[in-house]
Amino acid sequence: MNPTKKTISLVCSAFTMLSMQSCKKPITDDPISALNGLVGEYGFIGYENPLESSGTGTMLAGRPNALAYIAPSDSCFSEDDIVRNYDRQHFNRTYNYSFQGNLGFTVFGTSLFSAGLGLNKAHTVNIELNGITIEYLSSIDVTDWYQEGMRQTCKDYLDDVGFVIQALITDSMKISIQQIGGTNIGLNSDNIGDFIEFEAGVDWRIVDEYTVEVSTPKYIGYQLGRLKLEDEGRVLYRAMTAEEDRFVFEPISLFPEEPTVKQNEKVESELDENAIYL
Repeated sequence: MNPTKKTISLVCSAFTMLSMQSCKKPITDDPISALNGLVGEYGFIGYENPLESSGTGTMLAGRPNALAYIAPSDSCFSEDDIVRNYDRQHFNRTYNYSFQGNLGFTVFGTSLFSAGLGLNKAHTVNIELNGITIEYLSSIDVTDWYQEGMRQTCKDYLDDVGFVIQALITDSMKISIQQIGGTNIGLNSDNIGDFIEFEAGVDWRIVDEYTVEVSTPKYIGYQLGRLKLEDEGRVLYRAMTAEEDRFVFEPISLFPEEPTVKQNEKVESELDENAIYL
């Protein structure tokens, strides 16, 4: 980890533990790294934009920076079949990010809102994330559903793609805009569209003359589970990190099987022939 980022992380943790004060991140022109820095603290990969509906059970493929959405959660992991669990132990944490001339990680892909034409490099956008919740699926429930109720079409697709087994949600986002130099931009119903364009169905309000709050639940991070046919419904591998725009799936078993001599020879042979390193 970069020493500067490590220091910021430690300072944030200390403030959270002792006084629940906000963690202020430096101004950045690298929105993806900023978001991944936040969700990485919880062991998640960052979505490139905050999504209204991309929680647990969503089937994904492609690359972290170019996701292919295969199916929504209801297609194969309906809430009627698998209960969602929630961990709110980090709910009181608050993060502040400042982005130069853009809306940070919200500028990528299809987002809840986007930058208006009046927003430019003369402005600094401050984004505050409040109320971090972890939504997750029980691996036991997933295995039972896979073995006893899931239709074959879902199993066939899951042999080649991943699914979100844990997701990170922020309860609300507050946005304020400043001129370079620190002067706050007054926001109202007449000029808000110059700076922020909201998608249809997004819940937002102007909480004071300088701040807009978005209260539509937003998924900002995820972990991918793997359900290969050969694993018979057990979620034995999970991607919690990405490297060089590739998902890194790691075994989660605490007691890996000791390979035999023949298995070692086979693995070494496959590595030499295919030259694939995860």
